Amino acid sequence: MIVAAAVVPGAPFLVPGVADPIAARTSELTAACRQAVGGLSGADRIVLVSAARWPSPARRLPPGTVPGGSPLRRRDLGDGAPPVIDPAVGSIVGAAVLRRARPELDLTRVLMVETGTDPAAAAALITAPEDESRIGLLVVADGAAAHGEHAPGRRDDRSAEFDDALAAALGDGDPAALARACADRDLGRQLLAVTDPLRVLALLTVAEPPTGAELLYGAHPYGVGYLVAGWRWSRG
Repeated sequence: MIVAAAVVPGAPFLVPGVADPIAARTSELTAACRQAVGGLSGADRIVLVSAARWPSPARRLPPGTVPGGSPLRRRDLGDGAPPVIDPAVGSIVGAAVLRRARPELDLTRVLMVETGTDPAAAAALITAPEDESRIGLLVVADGAAAHGEHAPGRRDDRSAEFDDALAAALGDGDPAALARACADRDLGRQLLAVTDPLRVLALLTVAEPPTGAELLYGAHPYGVGYLVAGWRWSRG
């Protein structure tokens, strides 16, 4: 059963050694990520959900897997578990955010799921009806990357409304609204948004919405919509 969820962006500069000067200028975002991940402390195991690098079937990586350095040229990995070949950027970023916020965490408790062309298939890899463990979801996703002329997707005036809908759904803890905000996948692709992990979150929680939710960060530095949120469930 899901007891908590944290949403963080897939910003490569959150990975130590990739773009430290940029990370230093986004301390508010980093602090929000740390707070969101801290909300997963009551889980028995953590599932990291990120988007696949290209259209492909969803895949579940073995617990304890350490994503390799490609494509971010990481310099912070030492000896340990073998790296994943061609990891999703979100897997690399999410693992780095998790290690920074929870350095004591045993990585064997972390399961990584990369979404493919069917978010429902990814959701099915995460939970089973007979699974009674307390699950914390770490969801790596981005809003529109088209906020301004210098954004990766240049300027697209639909970006603000798109991200506002995501932020409202996350802040309200409303899985149904979150699903609606992500429903137009063509628009999302045009805006270079990464929302399939949010679709997975909505699918897993729509039958039982969180009892508490908080939007911890919502802004678009460097033209990309970054959202950080925490959801929690009260369990008897």
